[in-house]
Amino acid sequence: MAISSRPDILIADEPTTALDVTVQKSIIQLLKDLQLKYGMSILFITHDLGLISGIADDLLVMKDGKIVESGPVKEVFAFPKHPYTQGLLSCRPPLDISLQKLPTINDFLGVNTGKRIDELFYSLKRDEKQYQEKLNEIYFRKPLLETEDLKTYFPAKAHRGTGRSWVKAVDGVSLKVFQGEVLGLVGESGCGKTTLGRSILRLIEPASGKIRFQDMDLMKIKGGNLKKLRKDIQIIFQDPYSSLNPKMRVGAAITEPMTVHGLGNNQRERREMAFKMMEKTGLDNRLFNRYPHELSGGQRQRVCIARALSVRPKFIVCDESVSALDVSVQAQVLNLLKELKEEFGFTYIFISHDLSVVKFISDRIAVMKDGKIIETGMADNIYRSPESEYTKNLIAAIPS
Repeated sequence: MAISSRPDILIADEPTTALDVTVQKSIIQLLKDLQLKYGMSILFITHDLGLISGIADDLLVMKDGKIVESGPVKEVFAFPKHPYTQGLLSCRPPLDISLQKLPTINDFLGVNTGKRIDELFYSLKRDEKQYQEKLNEIYFRKPLLETEDLKTYFPAKAHRGTGRSWVKAVDGVSLKVFQGEVLGLVGESGCGKTTLGRSILRLIEPASGKIRFQDMDLMKIKGGNLKKLRKDIQIIFQDPYSSLNPKMRVGAAITEPMTVHGLGNNQRERREMAFKMMEKTGLDNRLFNRYPHELSGGQRQRVCIARALSVRPKFIVCDESVSALDVSVQAQVLNLLKELKEEFGFTYIFISHDLSVVKFISDRIAVMKDGKIIETGMADNIYRSPESEYTKNLIAAIPS
């Protein structure tokens, strides 16, 4: 539609946000091919500087309505001068080093030194011996959750004379999640990641298979007993805009799960508990009476996290919960999820199409394709030595 009138200039406003890395790569290549074919100029707007390196000749960095740095892409990348540019370049999880936490924009503002990014990465580097000891402790325990040959099918359109066919969204998935670990679930859009997460939580009813949580068969739990179990198994949805009720204030959204599950003796006590959870998730208590439309995207996602954690669950599915956020806010939310895991001992399945994000936050990674798990292993091993061609393509498509 945009090029149908053969424009001289095409403004591409975040055209790849929330797309998986392989589709993202194909869109970038398509734009480059169209530019060569029609000789048009492109103004490519994005929060991800990794994408800029693959398409742009020159770069403008904008902050608070002003251009704070400009120049050829290679020059700006090699020698970023403004602290804000340095922060944007460092917020995306690096693939060649394992960090305990990600740098954020605030780590750079007010500081302007040439080697600041390298120095900060080194200071945030993960203690490998300590990390390995923690993993040994995690994998010595019994699995908190297991699935066995789990299948979730959806009816497809029936063609005359051929009978009903089925979309096999989840097709025989068996996996284990250990208490205290983060299992990353990665794959292209449409591979079945979200359906698997929702099937595990019984938000979508599986066709067959087994789901065991703390030695309980979730497939056999129904009615009021399933409602009680919701306290222990929660989900953080992908879109912080549609997953909050626009008519419900922030405080009401966070305290509602407490009321449903009988936490706190009265509304005043639940309010105090909500204030503490807002503080934990980096939200100002003055936002308690605000509506979602008055918050930024990052603040809304923090509200969604606070809401999920308000009942102190044991197991959480994070369904693409940072894919719609810009890289600086994404880094803050990823750090927050890690900190809360360490403090409260949460167990996560972290669903994402972005392998760099999954590698940073996960202990193990499961790679999903066409409803099946095709590869599982430790996060660092999956990145360094992927076994399947599909995983290799996912890694190759990550913006450098």
